[in-house]
Amino acid sequence: MIAILFGPPGVGKGTQAELLSQKYKFLKFSMGDVLREEISLNSPLGNKVEKYLKQGILAPDDIVFEVVEDFLLENQKENILFDGFPRNINQAVSLERTLAQMNLSVSIALELHISQEEIIKRLVNRRYCPRCSKIYNYITDPPKINGLCDICGIDLIKREDDDEGIIKKRLAIYHEQTKPIIEYYKSFSIYKQVDATGSQEEVSQKISQFINAYLK
Repeated sequence: MIAILFGPPGVGKGTQAELLSQKYKFLKFSMGDVLREEISLNSPLGNKVEKYLKQGILAPDDIVFEVVEDFLLENQKENILFDGFPRNINQAVSLERTLAQMNLSVSIALELHISQEEIIKRLVNRRYCPRCSKIYNYITDPPKINGLCDICGIDLIKREDDDEGIIKKRLAIYHEQTKPIIEYYKSFSIYKQVDATGSQEEVSQKISQFINAYLK
């Protein structure tokens, strides 16, 4: 099974992808995590994409898909969950073409949806641990001690792209480039929209209903 979980920044994709990976034994692929890891390693790929991420701009498709193809070749026998990928129609078509060469295809495409106002409120209140990468939110999932990671006990950091101006730019890019893939996946009858309001557990249950229906 190959599932896609997508939606605008701040909608909770990372959290839900982690919950789904544990529940259904998916091998999770998060483009954001991969690219941020490359930046932290100061790798050639990281140096290429860092300037784009800091500005809230999507990395070029050729760079992105090189990473995806390598991942698929290594893990084509696994159940895979793509977290936040593809991000535009070109990536969606390229993904389907590559999967077809492996006699595979996307099984279900789930879009998490909340209002723009709620997204901005969530993102400006988001922090992460620079050591273990755990993400917190002062509104929806605060740390036990204000400003400190529950696991590592060190100061939490705000991502550079969680600035309100950059957030609005990222949302504009999402609506322009990413939402057209909704129509693409509708054409395969595999698109489902998930109301992402509510607690993490409530949203997870909503997603599970769609996945369970597919598995049956």
